[in-house]
Amino acid sequence: MPQQGRRRHVSITDVAAEAGVSITTVSHVLSGQRPVSAATTAKVRKVIAELGYEPNQLARGLRLQRTNTVALVVPDITNPFYPLIARGLQNMLGPAGVQVLVTSTDADPSVEDAAVQQMITRRVDGLAFAGYQADHRRVAAAAEVGIPVVLLGGLTPRPGIDVVSSDDVAGGEIAAKYLISRGYQRIAFITGVERVGSPANRVAGYRKALRDAGRPFSPSLVVREEISRDGGARAMARLLALRQAPDAVLCTNDVVAIGALDGAKARGLKVPGNVAVMGFDDIEFASLLTPALTTVSIRPLEQGEAVGRLLLERLDGSAPRQAQRILFDPAVVARESA
Repeated sequence: MPQQGRRRHVSITDVAAEAGVSITTVSHVLSGQRPVSAATTAKVRKVIAELGYEPNQLARGLRLQRTNTVALVVPDITNPFYPLIARGLQNMLGPAGVQVLVTSTDADPSVEDAAVQQMITRRVDGLAFAGYQADHRRVAAAAEVGIPVVLLGGLTPRPGIDVVSSDDVAGGEIAAKYLISRGYQRIAFITGVERVGSPANRVAGYRKALRDAGRPFSPSLVVREEISRDGGARAMARLLALRQAPDAVLCTNDVVAIGALDGAKARGLKVPGNVAVMGFDDIEFASLLTPALTTVSIRPLEQGEAVGRLLLERLDGSAPRQAQRILFDPAVVARESA
């Protein structure tokens, strides 16, 4: 007789999908730690019985056992900024016997949500979340089931969610002031499509610097593009096609700045002779380019280490009760491109 196929493992995600509720709601029904309506509780328990889900799987997911893994969710693992974050995180967690799982989401909110839910079901011990739109809502479900969470972004901490961030408004401001001090008159900014998060804060700092210097703000000099090398090249082409092209271009990160350099070279322009280019992040490649890239350092390796320290403190119970925020001050790194 042919062997009967092995029964498929039923996960908490399956229960939540079948019941039409969130994973968090299923967790609350099974743990009894948070109130859930009688009707919803009955529906969830009915689905549990029908699918044959075993609640002891949830108990492990609710931190009753340690897995010695922490998840790092980033928008673009090809951006050298994020491997530095991961390296810093591993520097802190490795000696404690904790491994780092890295997931790249292409900054897609639906992929980010799915990644967070997957990490809940995998029962990771902690979650570090980075995104161009760092959002408490993205990670609320993990915090609600007791997973320590650290956001890499500019938001204010909230219960269960610590924040590690650079001061992006200050970064945009000091970058623009540096270009102003170098005598550049028409300073453009290449930023992301979304009008929130770190890129938006950097634009806000740039606008403040212009205002403080008595310079007019020109919307045509702020170009919104995909945050990538190709996006930087396309944005530079648009800026150089203006009737009054900029003489300096500030970019929301170094990868975009590399694309801007590509765009300038494609037009046969010299950097900084015809147009200056300045980045943000100070990835390793910034110093290896020709010309070497002037940029703003926000110390990604140290940010990753700070995330690791916060997670370890949460896991061993030594962290203060209130959520914490660690803010890194930016600094201009002057090189050849501006």
